[in-house]
Amino acid sequence: MFQTAAIVLAAGQGKRMQSAVAKQFLLLNNEPVVCHSLRAFEESDVETIILVTGSDEIEYCREEIVKKYGFKKVSAIVAGGKERYHSVYEGLCALSGVLAADGIVLIHDGARPMITQEIISRTIEAAKEHGACVAAMPVKDTIKVADADGFAAATLDRSTLW
Repeated sequence: MFQTAAIVLAAGQGKRMQSAVAKQFLLLNNEPVVCHSLRAFEESDVETIILVTGSDEIEYCREEIVKKYGFKKVSAIVAGGKERYHSVYEGLCALSGVLAADGIVLIHDGARPMITQEIISRTIEAAKEHGACVAAMPVKDTIKVADADGFAAATLDRSTLW
């Protein structure tokens, strides 16, 4: 039984980017973006990784991501669902029977390559202490609330936003 697992979501289509290539497969430093996320978990205290991708990307991920880059902790590559929460569910199903009842599951967007060992370790420790946690960064941008006509109605206090 595993005590810690990560579900790395890589099933997005990148519609908002209007790119022919999904953002998790775009190259960053000559490697697909998802590799940077997977490597962070591979080198962490996480014991197993579930990679969730599109049903037509499973073989590509197996050969061109997991095997090519030598990710040993990826224990399953599963098809995601229509929405992110469906994909999370599929990842959790893949952990059924292999994760200890008191185990910790980290869920990460594979198109977010800046995850670090420190963030992973702090997240695991906070989950152990509090039962759950969310890793987040403080907002740096000014956030405006718009009225029904699209005009700025209020400015949110960014010191309370993450």
